[in-house]
Amino acid sequence: MPTNKYFKDIKTCFCFLDETGLLHSNTDKFFGLGIIKCCEPQKLYNRIRKIRHKYNYTEELKWSKLDRKVRFDIAREYFNIFLQEDAKFNCIILDKDELDFEGHFQNNLYKVYRSFTIALLKLAIGKTPDEVIVLLADDYFTPDGTDLEDKIKKITNDHYKKFVVAGVCQINSKSSDLLQLTDLILGAILYDLKKQNNLIKNQNTFKRKFLNFIYQKLKIKKSFFINNQGGKTRNYILSGDKLRATIFDGKRSMANKFDKQKTSHGPQRATLVSQ
Repeated sequence: MPTNKYFKDIKTCFCFLDETGLLHSNTDKFFGLGIIKCCEPQKLYNRIRKIRHKYNYTEELKWSKLDRKVRFDIAREYFNIFLQEDAKFNCIILDKDELDFEGHFQNNLYKVYRSFTIALLKLAIGKTPDEVIVLLADDYFTPDGTDLEDKIKKITNDHYKKFVVAGVCQINSKSSDLLQLTDLILGAILYDLKKQNNLIKNQNTFKRKFLNFIYQKLKIKKSFFINNQGGKTRNYILSGDKLRATIFDGKRSMANKFDKQKTSHGPQRATLVSQ
């Protein structure tokens, strides 16, 4: 069997992808995709396992279930572990009122999910990857006969023209503490955005307390999406890229695409890339 004599130099990394909100629902203004990237997930798992044992907690811990003190206490400890370990969080939030799903995706919401998953994965990987990635994603409904995992892998590797993504697999978040941690952070950021848009009528006590806890840890005064001058922003970046949150700007994306097309192929109709 042939071997790669440089196998010891190959860096590997895991990404854990989760989503929040419903693309097909008119009641959800926002849809978010979040990803935690870490090279040694076993370190986070070992520490999280001890927390579960400490609280004798065996249930799934998700943002939607943050409704009791014990879950709030565990969520705080989870977030502290994230801050202390070598892991990064990145998310893309879609304001569905700003996006033309019919014009760019023919109302194929599976294609929307796939396209923005790839976009987020690229953000997490960066421009010049030197690692081989394994992506574990929360189960997301896809029509029979689709090959979501294979297409994400192929399109991403084709983009970089190198072997970057080794595999993509959807798993049940109940079996993954790091998917649950991704869900907690993403849920808090979406909750923040909904508050800014006056979409939270009856605030959940423990969700509000957990969001305030994150504000305190990250030294955020009012919101992820209000800058130090008090103005609104579509981007939050914690120093060192430890945590990044972006509200997708469809108009800017189309303008950038149009500029690239004019430069390389002459004037063409601006379109949102829908892979």
